[in-house]
Amino acid sequence: MTARTCPICKQDNNCGLHADAGPCWCVEVEVPGALIDLVPPELQRKACICLSCIEAFTEDPKLFAARYAG
Repeated sequence: MTARTCPICKQDNNCGLHADAGPCWCVEVEVPGALIDLVPPELQRKACICLSCIEAFTEDPKLFAARYAG
């Protein structure tokens, strides 16, 4: 896994900070703590969770957790 890989869905997280593109969407978005809790401990705070995962979790946390938990 790289810093550009979402630790949940394993897709490109499109983080501009790691692409040397300057400020990124990831610094403007609040990531719910319960979503961070779904990331395995060894991967927490190593890479950004992608915007798609953040939006899907926000829309339906229980469904999202059922899909990606454990």
